[in-house]
Amino acid sequence: MSGVVYVDGRYCPAHEASISVFDRGFLFGDAVYEVIPVYSSRPFALEKHLLRLESSLAKARIPYPSCDWDAIFQELIRQNGGGDLQIYLQITRGNQGVRKHDIPAGIAPVVIAFTLHNPYPVFAEQQKGLKAKLVEDIRWQRCDIKTTSLLGNILVNDEAVSRGYHTALLIRDGFITEGSASNLFIVDRDGQVKTPPLNQYCLPGITREICLDLLSKTDFAFSEEPLPVQTVLSAREVWITSTTKELYPVTRIDETVIGDGVGGPCWRQLHERYQQLTGKTYD
Repeated sequence: MSGVVYVDGRYCPAHEASISVFDRGFLFGDAVYEVIPVYSSRPFALEKHLLRLESSLAKARIPYPSCDWDAIFQELIRQNGGGDLQIYLQITRGNQGVRKHDIPAGIAPVVIAFTLHNPYPVFAEQQKGLKAKLVEDIRWQRCDIKTTSLLGNILVNDEAVSRGYHTALLIRDGFITEGSASNLFIVDRDGQVKTPPLNQYCLPGITREICLDLLSKTDFAFSEEPLPVQTVLSAREVWITSTTKELYPVTRIDETVIGDGVGGPCWRQLHERYQQLTGKTYD
């Protein structure tokens, strides 16, 4: 965890950091966030993450704060040891001074940032794949906003993890939309790569976007289309994408083994190209 954090214009030791109990992010989850990957002390795909942050803020009707993100992030990286890590950035609507649902006029957003030190996956572990459980999607109808209101995600993820699975894949109206903290890709029985289309039930993942760009430079046919449960269960390959998981195979869904039970050839090719982009050298 971060030793030094950034809270609304100042850097301080993590144990001294605080916000008001009347901050709307604390009271209502009235906030948005980003998790930005850092490799060798350099933020990766930063512009894409900041564009999504801007989109989430606009959808949540939270004003975009005036901040020098580059300076803030570089200072956090420096003060927290550098290397491979992640930056967590959260912007709340601000401190209203009371607990009231109405969105107040003229309130200033509160900016919080710190580093996370989750190790990135390595190939030997990724190759084995994850076990995923199918879970009904109980979340709200604006999953395209990267909000801190994550109780739904927490509950569906716990339904999987508490039963011995690594993650959850979410079902809505007979289709798998995404993971509890990730996007989803498959290679279907005909060898075509597919991922669910972006809509209000699916987060526009940055790693998803990069994966699609990498696919456009290969010979693999790919499309964005709804994925019925049976199509996923019968797939040759399945993998999830996220900032911390990167591209990670799913080799079992409930009791169904996917493909050969290890990461497949399409995933391996994309994984290698993704590592080249990040500059990782320890895989």
